[in-house]
Amino acid sequence: MFANILALRPQGADWLFSAKTFAAAVLALFIALAFDLDRPVWAMATVYIVAHPLSGILASKALYRVIGTIIGAVAAIVMVPNLVNAPVLLSLALALWVGGCLYLSRLDRTPKSYLFMLAGYTAAIVGFPCVTDPGIIFDTAVARVQEISLGIICATLVSHIIFPRHVGPVIAARINGWMGDVAELAKLSFDAGSDPEKLHQDRTRIAADIGELHGLSVHLGYEKSRFSGRTRQLQALQSAIAALLPVLYAVHDRVKALVDHSGALPDDLRAILDDIAIHMTTGHYDGSAVQELHARIAKYGAVFSNATEWDGLLQLNLCNRMHRLLDFYSDCCRLWDGLRVGDVPAEVVDRWRDSAQGRALHRDYGVAFRSGLTAVIATLLVCGFWIVTAWPAGSTAAMMAAVGASIMSFLDNPVPALKGFIRYTAMAIVVVIIYSLAILPAIDGFPLLVMAFAPYFLLLGVLMTSPQTYGFALAMLVNVVMILNVDTSYSSDFATLLDGGIASLAGFAVAAVVTAFVRSVTVDDSIRRLVMSNWRDISAIARGTVSLPRMVMVRRLLDRQGLILPRLALAPDHRDTLMRAMPEVSIAASIYDLRRFKELADRRIASKLDGVLRNMARHFDNRRHDFFALPDPLIVEEVDNVLRDVVAISHSPLRGKLLIPLIALRRALSRTGAPKLDRPAEKALVPDLPPLMGETA
Repeated sequence: MFANILALRPQGADWLFSAKTFAAAVLALFIALAFDLDRPVWAMATVYIVAHPLSGILASKALYRVIGTIIGAVAAIVMVPNLVNAPVLLSLALALWVGGCLYLSRLDRTPKSYLFMLAGYTAAIVGFPCVTDPGIIFDTAVARVQEISLGIICATLVSHIIFPRHVGPVIAARINGWMGDVAELAKLSFDAGSDPEKLHQDRTRIAADIGELHGLSVHLGYEKSRFSGRTRQLQALQSAIAALLPVLYAVHDRVKALVDHSGALPDDLRAILDDIAIHMTTGHYDGSAVQELHARIAKYGAVFSNATEWDGLLQLNLCNRMHRLLDFYSDCCRLWDGLRVGDVPAEVVDRWRDSAQGRALHRDYGVAFRSGLTAVIATLLVCGFWIVTAWPAGSTAAMMAAVGASIMSFLDNPVPALKGFIRYTAMAIVVVIIYSLAILPAIDGFPLLVMAFAPYFLLLGVLMTSPQTYGFALAMLVNVVMILNVDTSYSSDFATLLDGGIASLAGFAVAAVVTAFVRSVTVDDSIRRLVMSNWRDISAIARGTVSLPRMVMVRRLLDRQGLILPRLALAPDHRDTLMRAMPEVSIAASIYDLRRFKELADRRIASKLDGVLRNMARHFDNRRHDFFALPDPLIVEEVDNVLRDVVAISHSPLRGKLLIPLIALRRALSRTGAPKLDRPAEKALVPDLPPLMGETA
């Protein structure tokens, strides 16, 4: 940690953020002291808890913190007076409340997750200290809400009035960069000789950026930038950009396949690709240019509508993907152009509405359940010790166990972060002792108190601006504020102070131990869970048990890819796993199309397609049990068998509808060689084959 602190090079904006946050904290403390609130330090600590350099993010956190605090306080008011005479039952009720709220928080990937988490551990913070005197529960709950609200109001006002930094301009700069990155990726994708490593890096960077856009756009409704209230439109843009990635992957794959098969691209095709690349560098929607490109692609592709050779089929599929690429990119441009001028085409937003909503995002119910269970067990263990020993500081330990099990639950393995928090809490106790015994006794008046706090809080506030030092700074600030417990008059009870510090450490320690046994998963296991979730969904698509629209499911598969990306830095052995994710998106989309169009085929082809789909489902089911299964050529033979039958169909719309996904599936299954289409179709593989295992990407 100290290496990270020494390596930090704060900018002027970082010092400004620290100064603004300290000013808001001092203002909240002054008002709380002036009105003689019960625990003025809660107002001051809240400012640092919700602090963020971007005003929109601060405001959204603040709003949901207030709502969550109110809900948690009401829950404590309901539970404590009614169950105070049954300590075990009360402990169980509060623990289940904390765990249930944390479960809901882990399933929600919007700012509302903060609401659920706060509702959970606020009930513990309000409820446990009132167990010995339940008559004060209402006053304590009201005071808690007042102090939290005061801190939030001060932080929000200072952030929005003094040199505000909005989310909107940050998003605008990122999107402009991403549109340029997409154009560069298109140029590389149109070249069969492009460096595979460069292509992979560009795809992964754009996928990571898409996840970042989601994280930023959800806060736009809480500020007054020009994009305020445009969250839905930005999420539609996010989905459209995400949809470009598998299409660009498919275009590059077909271009490379054509070059490998024929030696070079036809001149006319090369010219079309070059003109598409030039068009995508503009970053703006040009309807006439798009229509002209569509017309050229359609004219070129018409030659291959009755193709029976692999070369012609590849070009037919490539033309389809170029049409799709232009459509998706046009939607990206229309959305972004509309956002900049404040007039977004409603029909474009509606087109991407489903894939921009919450059901297109990954949710891990197993991890959410274990997170909630961890909070329940940790809270009950501390409560049990408190009941048996009648420890005076037991309420503090129980509170901290609930808080500790909650605040780091978003991490794959929260234990290292909890250990760090315990270390930083111990260090904060040392700082508290210095302030309490050496500095505060000499303070006379609020101005001197501010001057005494300023050096420490301003320096630590700067450390909050870096992800590498944020946890350290927050722990050192909030713990010092809470344990020091500044009030209208100075008092120093060293024994009580030390007992409270030990209780805080004990609560976090129990949370860390329980988390290690119940909740923690390695980064390796987390990546495996995400990959296997994709395989489970692909299997369900093949079986026809998925009710989600095609683009929603594709968006969900890509969302998991975005979740894998940040974990790869800690698990580089899974790099190949991520590279397989894009072909699997193509497989999922092809299976969707085959299921939809097979109903239009004759009984013989439909029966063979049923066999393909059934065996694909079995294949991905088996992969979930054998993560490193070897390739199996049987599925490729099945697809080739169906391809021969479909190629033999006379020219009809059905022929094209079936050929497009079959060609895409064939390329996703096997990158080498070409199917033999010049001999009679063989009998379809029967569905009672042994379970298939293999690498399908």
